[in-house]
Amino acid sequence: MVHNRLILIHFAECKSKNYPGVVSAAINNYALFTVQEGDAQRRVIPNPRFSVAMQEPGNWFKRRFEAVAGVVFSLPVLPDVAAGSPAIPHVNRQKLADHLGQYSEGTITTVGLLLTALVAIIGYFSGPRVSLILFYQLIVAYAAWNGGRRSGAVVAVVSSVAAFVVELKGSSGSGVRYWNLGVQIGVSLFVGLLVSAVRRLTNQLELRVAERTAALEHEISDRKQTEEQLLKTMQQLRQLAENISDVFWMRNSEETRMVYVSPAYETIWGRTCKNLYPLSTGWLETVHPEDRREVAAAMLNRQAMGEYNQQYRILRPDGSQRWIRDRAFPIRDASGKVIRIVGIAEDVTDRRQLEREILEISDREQARLGQDLHDGLCQQLVSLGFDSNSLEQQLGGRALPEAAIAKKMGELLDDAITEARALARGLFPVQLETDGLSLALRQLAAGVCARTKMNCRMECPEPVFVGNNAVATHLYRIAQEAVNNAIKHSGASSILIQLKSSRNRVELKIFDDGTGISGLPPATGGMGLHIMNYRAQAIGGTLAITREGERGTRISCSAPQPSA
Repeated sequence: MVHNRLILIHFAECKSKNYPGVVSAAINNYALFTVQEGDAQRRVIPNPRFSVAMQEPGNWFKRRFEAVAGVVFSLPVLPDVAAGSPAIPHVNRQKLADHLGQYSEGTITTVGLLLTALVAIIGYFSGPRVSLILFYQLIVAYAAWNGGRRSGAVVAVVSSVAAFVVELKGSSGSGVRYWNLGVQIGVSLFVGLLVSAVRRLTNQLELRVAERTAALEHEISDRKQTEEQLLKTMQQLRQLAENISDVFWMRNSEETRMVYVSPAYETIWGRTCKNLYPLSTGWLETVHPEDRREVAAAMLNRQAMGEYNQQYRILRPDGSQRWIRDRAFPIRDASGKVIRIVGIAEDVTDRRQLEREILEISDREQARLGQDLHDGLCQQLVSLGFDSNSLEQQLGGRALPEAAIAKKMGELLDDAITEARALARGLFPVQLETDGLSLALRQLAAGVCARTKMNCRMECPEPVFVGNNAVATHLYRIAQEAVNNAIKHSGASSILIQLKSSRNRVELKIFDDGTGISGLPPATGGMGLHIMNYRAQAIGGTLAITREGERGTRISCSAPQPSA
């Protein structure tokens, strides 16, 4: 005898009422396993009818879920259908969300209550064993999401009561069911409040995202315009830099390596820009060794201050030299920090050659004038002086009163001869040709003392020999200009000229105790300072002008000592 028993899972109290969609099969159809007894054997085997019998309730749940889901997703379009709009076979989720946002809180609450009533009716006919709590919570979430906190709370309370009423249908009331009612109301309210809070935060987030998106779009638009303008400006600057004859260069403020050099560099330097970029000292390596130290110090100390204005020599690969005038300007960011150094290097070789020729012509003309004064005017004045002395003696021998006048004329002629000779020596220092630079400077100091009654002396601790007359002439003219400036502008009472030789260089210094110079670099001063600076550079030297203590000025010129 074989008979079936329900093991582990069964549907108890299955009533054979003919409810729509409810399975009215026997309990044995829902047993997971069967116990087979007979012939002193008892064993548990799988029930072959379970899977077949469970297809009916599975289909029933599937149909109920599709019906409720269809109603839920059809409600948002019911107002349009009622208004006569055509049916919508396919609804996009984003369009559906925008569509729901058009309705008021009252409309959403009404729709939620209708959905709750529909689910309650389905639950009432389905029996208490079919739980539709998930659908109630979905309706509460729908109302809270689209209608807000108050709409969600109303639907939560109503859905909880509806579920409680459906539950009472199945059996008599008890305290547990009332407890379940309270718990369900609390859970539903929690779900509604949580969903409404999430919805509110989502709206705020979407608003912020929209505002930020608008700001970013505006910023992107401005940035695009700025980039276009910057690109246009860069193209114009590049066109300018690539078509000027001077070298336009750029480097970072923290390193000496160039980040950009215009094509004119290849023409003037005779080297390629490509080989310059990788080297941090590539620019300095092309500077003449005698000028390299000064240029390096100026690059480090003056470029960032905007005071860089140097003239130096460069060596080309073919061994030729070119004179360069290099100027630099700092570029600062919004905080004032120097981030770039840009500059313009100009080839001034031809101009310096022209200036040198002009100076040589000027020196030759001065020498010619001095020699003419010495050989012409001075000789004539000397002859007049002799005639005046002879006239004075003749008038004195006759005891005539005009003898005193003749004597006075002789004294004036002697003064004129002295002034003419001093002027001739200033225009053409003969000592440079015969006795050397030191004696010419001593004569210059003596002439100053004679003319101005000022204390002017010359110091030369050791003999200094300058074998090149051009170098000696330039040094003499520098000293002469410095002394004349001290006499005219400083208000000094004492002037000192120093000449010495140190490490194959000639050092010339002029001191005065006057009011002192303003401290401007030689290149930015007057014509006299400019000519002094040019003369120093013409002989490969440097000129420095500094204050000497609280009062006075020191002018220093250092130049290589030429050989004979």
